[in-house]
Amino acid sequence: MTAPRGSQSAGRGADKRRASRELRRRREALRWWTQPGVLLFGGAICLATIGWGLVIQAGRRIPVEEATIDGLYLHLEQARWILDQMDHGENFQKPSVMMPDMPEWGRQRVTLELAFHNRSPESRVYDGSEFFLVPDLGDAVPPVGAQAGRARLAPGQTFNTAVHFDFDTTAPHGKLRVEWRRGGESVFFPVPEPAEHYHLRPRGGEVAFPPQARMVLPLGEPERGRRLFVGVYGCVACHGDPEVPGSNNVGPHLAGIGRAAGGRIEGKSAAQYVYESIIEPGAFIAPECKGGLPCSEPTAMPEYASLMSLQDLADVLSYVAGLTD
Repeated sequence: MTAPRGSQSAGRGADKRRASRELRRRREALRWWTQPGVLLFGGAICLATIGWGLVIQAGRRIPVEEATIDGLYLHLEQARWILDQMDHGENFQKPSVMMPDMPEWGRQRVTLELAFHNRSPESRVYDGSEFFLVPDLGDAVPPVGAQAGRARLAPGQTFNTAVHFDFDTTAPHGKLRVEWRRGGESVFFPVPEPAEHYHLRPRGGEVAFPPQARMVLPLGEPERGRRLFVGVYGCVACHGDPEVPGSNNVGPHLAGIGRAAGGRIEGKSAAQYVYESIIEPGAFIAPECKGGLPCSEPTAMPEYASLMSLQDLADVLSYVAGLTD
């Protein structure tokens, strides 16, 4: 039996009215979140969430001076900048071959002295490639030089080393940190502000040391001076290992310098001779360099006076002046 045509029309009209009411109800239900106050509240929640996320991320980058990862304890002894190979007063670019293993023109080197101790009951491996110099702006920089090596530490063993990074400090970089990445974990260590590049520094801006070593220096520690000589200041790159004959590259070999220097300048002790040679490169020209040839003039030795603390200078001096054999 077929329903009357009028009844069908009425039914369709009722359906449309119900659909229209349902649509209005849904619009009313959703209208609350479009109110200004609700939008402001929602925006504040979003900003707070983002802000906390940034705080947590920044907290993970807060530098520390000691940390333990995977049972390997690390203490940052010190971090310092060594200026580029040209930083001893010239205004010309010296070929890099004259200063082997030193930063190229326009770059500076930051060196970290690190002390490790294996607190694990099992052996652990130190790996220099786990360290990176991380700027706020730019890419992470891996270490340079032979010190970025590996060493196995037995349980309870202590190990000291230095890690070096060459970096263009004239480019925008923001804050600098050194990151230790190991086993999926990472920790950051502080890096001091870079030293001013020599060609941006006015002449005469170097630290002035008194002329006499005995007037200024504390008691030196030869063993620490040896570590500074080999690692931090890179003296070994030019002067070689005093215990290995002929290992020098540019500068004079220093075996026996503690004895020979005392007779080179009348009235100057060996310690005073070495002291003046460090704080004023070119004060004296050594008689013999690589292969027995005369040392070049002017000197190729970098300027270290503005970089060394009094204690560092005393330690290096005690080590070098003690080389009497």
